Amino acid sequence: MSGTTMKYAAKTGKKGAGKLLAGLLCAAVAVGGFGVWRAYSAEQARLAAEAEAAARAEAVAAAAVAYTQEQNAFADLVEDGLAAESMNASELSKTFHDQWEERRQAATANTSTGGTGWVSPATGVFNASAYGYSGADQISYWKGINSDVVGWLRVPGTNINWPIVQNVYDINYYTHLGYDKQYSYNGVIWTNPTTQTSASASGLSSNTVIYGHNWTNYSASPRIGYSGDVMFAQLTGYHWLSMAQSYPYFYYSTAEGGEFTVKIFACFYTELAFNYIASEGDMNYIISEARRRSRHSFDVDVDASDKIVTLSTCTRAYGKTSNQRFVVMGRLLRPGESVGPVTVTANPGHKQPSVW
Repeated sequence: MSGTTMKYAAKTGKKGAGKLLAGLLCAAVAVGGFGVWRAYSAEQARLAAEAEAAARAEAVAAAAVAYTQEQNAFADLVEDGLAAESMNASELSKTFHDQWEERRQAATANTSTGGTGWVSPATGVFNASAYGYSGADQISYWKGINSDVVGWLRVPGTNINWPIVQNVYDINYYTHLGYDKQYSYNGVIWTNPTTQTSASASGLSSNTVIYGHNWTNYSASPRIGYSGDVMFAQLTGYHWLSMAQSYPYFYYSTAEGGEFTVKIFACFYTELAFNYIASEGDMNYIISEARRRSRHSFDVDVDASDKIVTLSTCTRAYGKTSNQRFVVMGRLLRPGESVGPVTVTANPGHKQPSVW
């Protein structure tokens, strides 16, 4: 190698080393900067997570305070409020405020009409004009909306005039659903999965049990006939003797074409331990126990050979516990019987429920 060439190589090597050193310095700065950036990003993420957690905790605390306030405002609905915990906060709030508005309207009506609130349809005298229409002609329309429709219930003297639905797998399926199978607070009128329907009485269950919600008329002194009480909320009007005397029958119809008049023989409060909801079984026991518990004595002959129809709803007449129901029980009219006055008297010695 010539001297010139050696000088050039040495010079080039120095330049290369400088560039290499500069590159290494830049890389070190870059790595250091990346580390700083990573640390900064991690800190930002931590702060964001803490802020989100704090916001969530604050929201939960605020919701808890609001929920407690609502519970205090509606102490007698605590059980039902707890049952609605699956609802989100806005739905729960709307539910309670709907209740408040219904109560406000009822109180306003009560004040504006001198304490009567509304004109009760129950006079204590049999109301023959209320009978003659069962509602069965509406079944086909509603079955087109919901194929689970299996019948129709109409209770004269009340606004209970609804299709009956049945889920054959789950008795609780319709607890929070409407006839469109979407969430509904008031819900539907439904029956047991085991209920047998038929065009003829012989094909019915021994005891057809029908349920409906009562969110507004569950006190120990229920109203009769207030329009704001919907689904089964007017059923508790049968607490009163005058209601039983005025309207001692109701109609039950089936999708198969059965159209039945039901003669009431018991109206009572019960704890859940009394298995009055059995579709089959010892009907003599169920009948005798229902009559022992009935607030009224009905001059109606009934035995295990009869087909029973039972209407059941919630109440808080005996306090805040959910272990209580109000029940109206009747039997199908027998061949040769017709709708007419029924002797109904008070039954002061009726059996009280053991709700605790």
